[in-house]
Amino acid sequence: MAAKNHLKLLTLSILLISACTNQTQKSTEAMDTTAQAKPTETVASTDGTFCFLKAENRDTTRVSLTVNGANVSGEMVWQPYEKDGAVGTLTGAKNASGEFELLYDYMIEGSKQTETKVMKIQNGQLLIKTGELEDPKNDGNLRYKDVSKATYAETLPTVDCQ
Repeated sequence: MAAKNHLKLLTLSILLISACTNQTQKSTEAMDTTAQAKPTETVASTDGTFCFLKAENRDTTRVSLTVNGANVSGEMVWQPYEKDGAVGTLTGAKNASGEFELLYDYMIEGSKQTETKVMKIQNGQLLIKTGELEDPKNDGNLRYKDVSKATYAETLPTVDCQ
């Protein structure tokens, strides 16, 4: 009789250990999934160099950004197919909400211009605000007419930096 009770106790112990191990494995897998998903949500809070490229109908837009604390710098190249494009530098800062408030200083059709740009990195992509621009001093320095009405309408996927 004691041997039967001992066997039942041993079987019950094995079942309990197995159930605990299985639950721990499921919890660990859930944590791994969360850890894997988290980096793709946003990298705006991470320092480093990030590159993005959008190619559509033979037009390309390439952006590289270096984030160092609140400082942001980089390059942007817009190349429409068989037309003059714009090539220039981006400089500015990351604000408290993680957006990059930048000045795009570029050459287009032989003329130097500047343009304000607001960008953010989210879900492994670069989002660029687009909206109505104005040149209040008529000097080639374009600004959003009303940045609050601008929307994140342009998206560039992440690519390896070269």
